[in-house]
Amino acid sequence: MPRRSRLLSLLSVLVVLAAACGGDSPGGQVESVAARVSVVSSTTATSSTSTAVSPTTSAPRRPITLGFAGDTTLDRGLTDLDPFGGIADLMQEPDLMVLNLETAIADPDVGRPPVAKSFLFKSPPSALPLLVEAGVDVVALANNHTLDFGAEALAQTLEEIDAVGLARVGAGRDQNAAYQPLVLEVGDWQIGLVSLSRVPCDWSASGENVRPQVAWACPPFLDLADAMVNAAIAAADVTIVMVHGGEEGVLCPSDFMVELEERWAGLGVDAVIDGHPHVLQGITSIDDTLVVHSTGNFAFPAARGITANSAIFLLDVSEDGVTLRVEPVRGPGGVLAKPTDAQRTEILAQINDVSAGLQLDGDGVAQVAPDVTGSC
Repeated sequence: MPRRSRLLSLLSVLVVLAAACGGDSPGGQVESVAARVSVVSSTTATSSTSTAVSPTTSAPRRPITLGFAGDTTLDRGLTDLDPFGGIADLMQEPDLMVLNLETAIADPDVGRPPVAKSFLFKSPPSALPLLVEAGVDVVALANNHTLDFGAEALAQTLEEIDAVGLARVGAGRDQNAAYQPLVLEVGDWQIGLVSLSRVPCDWSASGENVRPQVAWACPPFLDLADAMVNAAIAAADVTIVMVHGGEEGVLCPSDFMVELEERWAGLGVDAVIDGHPHVLQGITSIDDTLVVHSTGNFAFPAARGITANSAIFLLDVSEDGVTLRVEPVRGPGGVLAKPTDAQRTEILAQINDVSAGLQLDGDGVAQVAPDVTGSC
C-alpha cells in the first residue's frame, strides 16, 4: 500500500515570512503536506546532549522523531534503480523526513545553465514520486545545484514538488519566497525548518542579490538569513537550520561553517545540520544546540568508497528535550542499503573520529564526552 494512503491525517503547514525579507510586516501562506502522526514507541535517549524544550500545552506532548539525510540527485538513470527500497523501513521511522534535494527537477528541454560548471544536475519529474513513496516529507533546496538550469527550470522544480505534495524550503520564485522558513505541525509540536546555502558565494561580493531564488548565507545576506532563522524560532517549538557549505571531500568542517553554526546557536536554534562536503563529518554541541557538520551523500550517483558512507540523522523530540542518534546506511552508486555490521561500525567510527564533545555509542546514540576533542 502506498505510504501516503496509510497516513492518519493531514497536518497543516505554516510558512512564515520574516519582515526583513521584504515589506514592513511578515506575510505567509498556508499549504498542506502529509506527515505521519504515529507515536514514537521507543524510549527517547536521555543524556545531557538534549536541548531544553519549553512546553506550550498543559498535557505532556507525545515524543516525535525528525529524520535528516544528505545530498540527493536522481539523475544519471538513478530513477530506474530503486534507490530507496533497501532502507524503506528506516526512512519510514521518522514522523518527519527531510533531505537535501541537490538537483533541478525539470524536463530535458527546460532551462539552460546560466554559468559554466563542471557538474550540472537535472533529474526527471518522475523522480519525485520515488521520494514520496520512500517516506520523504520535506526537501531542502538551498544548495549550489538548485539553479543549475536557471530560473525557468527552478520554476518547474517548484511546481513539480508542490504537485506531489512534498513541502519545500530554501528556494522560491523571488527573494521573499526563498527566505521563508517552514513551520510544520508534527504531532503536538511546531517544527521550524530553515534551509540556507553558503556555497557558492564568489558572486556575492557586490552585495547585490542577483540569484534571488535561493536563500543564501553568503556574508552580504546574513541579515536576511538571521531574519529567516528568527522567524522560525518565534513560530516553532523546535527549530532546525540546514546549511549547505564547506569543503568537498574533507572530513573536518570549514572555519566559516563553524562560525555559522555558532551564529545560529547563539540565536537559540535546537540543531544545525549541514551538508555539501559529500562525506560524513563529525557531531558536536554548542551550548544547547546540537550540530551535525555534514550529512554526506544520500542517494547520489557518484558516491563511491568513503563518499558512499551515509546515514540518517535522527532528532528525538520530547518534553525532556532534543537528542541525536544516527542510523548508518551505505549508498554506492546512489542505491541505498543497510550496512553490514562491519560497515556500520566503520561509519560510526568515521563520525566519532572527527567529533568533539559528543560520541556515538554502539546504537548510534549521541552521548556527552567532554574530554573528546576529535582529530580536527
